[in-house]
Amino acid sequence: MQERPKYYFPQLDAIRGLDFFLVFLLHAYHPNFTSGFFGSMFKYFYDNLALTIDVFFILSSFLLTWLGINEYKATGSFSFINYFVRRALRIWPLYFLLMLLTYTLVPYFSAALNIPVTLPPAIYYLLFISNYYLEGHVYFLRFLWSLSVEEQFYIIWGICLVFFQKRLAYCAGIFAVVSIIFTIYTINNNIYNFFHTLTYLFDFAAGIIAAVAMQQGYKVVEFFKRISIWQDALFFLSAPLLYVIIFCLIYISPPAFALFLDLFARYMFIIYMGLVIIEQMVNERTILKLGSQKLLVYTGKISYGLYCFHGYTLTFGLVIFAKLDISMPLIFRILIFFIINFIIAAISYQVIEKPFLKLKNKLRRV
Repeated sequence: MQERPKYYFPQLDAIRGLDFFLVFLLHAYHPNFTSGFFGSMFKYFYDNLALTIDVFFILSSFLLTWLGINEYKATGSFSFINYFVRRALRIWPLYFLLMLLTYTLVPYFSAALNIPVTLPPAIYYLLFISNYYLEGHVYFLRFLWSLSVEEQFYIIWGICLVFFQKRLAYCAGIFAVVSIIFTIYTINNNIYNFFHTLTYLFDFAAGIIAAVAMQQGYKVVEFFKRISIWQDALFFLSAPLLYVIIFCLIYISPPAFALFLDLFARYMFIIYMGLVIIEQMVNERTILKLGSQKLLVYTGKISYGLYCFHGYTLTFGLVIFAKLDISMPLIFRILIFFIINFIIAAISYQVIEKPFLKLKNKLRRV
């Protein structure tokens, strides 16, 4: 009997776990920065924590592509229906439970507590197109826009995995080019693009290329297999160093040019994270042994629940604190909210998500 290919990588869960810590920090903590060079630098680095969302997209496309290639190798085909059902089993149960609770209970509690709440038309969330609903609405739902981007990508990429198995790298190249052209167009025409799926096709492309590189043994994979400890250290230091250099250029540049420098930095970060995935997958002597960090790995395992619930935790936590007139230092409040969110997500993982994950894994063809 042929052994199933390995499909679980704790080091990737650790990246996802670390990523969520940064996402939570970005959404829970809003510091005031001083003026001047260093204040502007700290603000620039803080604002770029938004790139943590991009990491989720990169990881997602990497794993989907890795599994899709393995399925094709083992069976000679790729089942779109099987693929989509497995994706639905991972995303839909918790997501639609939250939608049910939001649109039935939130209006009731809003009226009872005399707190105005603006809920968007449910159709945007039910059809996973909430990333195109840009009007102001309740805070805790806004974070779920990224799930709409993911679902839209799942459909596009599922079709590619069916028809273009021999041309996946070319598909990724097309995604990247379309994303760059679209993003530059929106910047030139002052069009808001943060939530648009086309903006993130570059992210998905990076994950795809990383998976194809791993499967086909690109030279970059061989490089990371043989990399020395000193080279590895330089690799991990290169990203913050690059960002410092780019910030310095942005600081002295006119606004129009600064926008494109910032875009360049974003693309460099996305490519870099694709390389980090490869490094963590193949470098047995890595100085960043993420796969052995149990807390990060577990955080990554429950990160879907952590992400889905954290908007609710922050929103209702602030409401409860205000109603009870609870005052405490910001750092303690953030820590309490994080612990509560972690407990809720851990329970969700065991009670709601895990049964569907077991079913999802049974449906895998390889």
